[in-house]
Amino acid sequence: MAGRYPRFDARISRRSLCLGTTSLLALGVPGLSRASEADVLEAIAEDFGDVAFAEGEILVDMPDFSDSGKSVPMTVTVPCSMEGLDYPEVVAVYAARNPRPRIVAVYFTPACGEATFSTRVRLDSYQDVTFVVKMATGEVFQYVRQVDVTYGACEQPVASDQFPDGWAPQIRLAVPGTVEAGAQVEIRTIISHPMETGFRYNSRGLTIPVRIAEWFRCFANETLAFSARLEPAISANPYMAFPLKVDETTHLRFEWVDTNGDIYTDSADITVA
Repeated sequence: MAGRYPRFDARISRRSLCLGTTSLLALGVPGLSRASEADVLEAIAEDFGDVAFAEGEILVDMPDFSDSGKSVPMTVTVPCSMEGLDYPEVVAVYAARNPRPRIVAVYFTPACGEATFSTRVRLDSYQDVTFVVKMATGEVFQYVRQVDVTYGACEQPVASDQFPDGWAPQIRLAVPGTVEAGAQVEIRTIISHPMETGFRYNSRGLTIPVRIAEWFRCFANETLAFSARLEPAISANPYMAFPLKVDETTHLRFEWVDTNGDIYTDSADITVA
């Protein structure tokens, strides 16, 4: 398939850094605007190439209306067998009225046992949220969901330094300790990371650089089982839940890769009774 897919391991582009929100303009921050539907189409073309969308089912559980756009829950499921090539290689999410068009890209393997994930996202205003799935067969399909937000995700434009010397995040995991062979389990993770968007200023009026947890990965017995490319549109303290099929006693290693190159890790074990 033509195109430069995948592009989700690239750092945030200079062009993306120039995009902001209209609500920030109201707060007196000049020169920033929302992304547009054209930006979403351009991002999808960059990530997947010039494709003809096939028929496919994407189930999305998220509120139609939210008072605040700072942390909107979202669960996405692609019905499939997760056997052979019947599984999604990637589920990518885009927003047409956010400062940047990309929200998250989630990568599955058959080890997940089911193609579903949950997270929390930042949304700015009423807009279309677009979900694009690329199956291992090469088929690509999409779904568009409208979400209404009363107060956008823009935070206070002046902020103190959230990364003082010696800063380190806290990690919490919810992993079952003992299961039966072949069990389908839910893994839940959260890391205390501010996910600084790059649209705020410090007390001296200088822009606070983008600093986020850019990648999340889960390894099962040192084999990559699940991963996600996170964007600044993921809410502060990123939450990620996903399934794993456990056939044998498994050591899980989790890692989050920071914009500055730091890698934060934790681990857990699942014993098969």
